[in-house]
Amino acid sequence: MTIDQLTADQEVTLEVLIGGSSFEIKTEVVGTNDNTGVLLKPYVYNGMVVDFTAGSPKSMRFNLHCIDPLSGGRVVWKNVLVKLVNYRDVDYYVVDSKNFGTIAASSERRVDERVNVHRPGSATKDDLKRMSVSVIDISDAGISFIGNQNLFTIGDLVEVNFADTANDSDFSLRVTAKINRAEVIKEGIFFAGMIQDKDNKLLAYLCFKGIDERTNNFLNKEEN
Repeated sequence: MTIDQLTADQEVTLEVLIGGSSFEIKTEVVGTNDNTGVLLKPYVYNGMVVDFTAGSPKSMRFNLHCIDPLSGGRVVWKNVLVKLVNYRDVDYYVVDSKNFGTIAASSERRVDERVNVHRPGSATKDDLKRMSVSVIDISDAGISFIGNQNLFTIGDLVEVNFADTANDSDFSLRVTAKINRAEVIKEGIFFAGMIQDKDNKLLAYLCFKGIDERTNNFLNKEEN
């Protein structure tokens, strides 16, 4: 499959790579053009279109994934060029490979990368049992947190709420997770769960948080 064979309304995934971490944003194809590349619907947060390239580390790279409709397999175009453009007052992501007709490679799922959170929040079970927690880390597949009560057991579905700031954007997140680990530790009860649903808000938060972590690590190395 070549990148110019993508069709309007086709679902694709834009993968943002920062150092050893990667984060995925689900979007759709608007159209293709031999001169401009593939046009994608941009991610909008708080009424603003997110430009992932603005002020980002030079090491940031992008891959574009989709399901090949002919083979049914997941394919990827690596190291694509991404920029935000405005055409007739509508914003788009323009994605282009170095050679627009480049054939996609087979794509294996990446290993989920977690970002550190360490923010206060709350966790609620469907029977309305609720407790204050400290969210430790999160990925698009799992979340871990510490509580001071043993209200949940393995297999429970809980809703975890917390707020954080990443890349100068405010996020208020609500995540449903199925508990798969619970144990007593010095700080309280440690819980880990598998996320049951994920949306673009969570994926954007993971991306922005990853940018912050990589930038901070780079600045700390420079200072030392």
